[in-house]
Amino acid sequence: MRLNHSEDIGAAVRAARKALGWSQTELAEKAQTTQAVISNFESSGDGRIDTLLRITQALDLQLLLLQRKESSLWED
Repeated sequence: MRLNHSEDIGAAVRAARKALGWSQTELAEKAQTTQAVISNFESSGDGRIDTLLRITQALDLQLLLLQRKESSLWED
């Protein structure tokens, strides 16, 4: 799944959480954060990167960064 906006990431987190049958509180416990942080993240996609990494780990998701088009960015 390709996500280009923070709101898309929040929606994907919500969908994954619901697919597992977890409440926001359950995800918060597994990601070592609060239910309010999960709620805010799911609704806006706003949050800290370390929180996003803990959330994706708790949901057994993998976060990948991909180059959008040809560039010399990754050349040696």
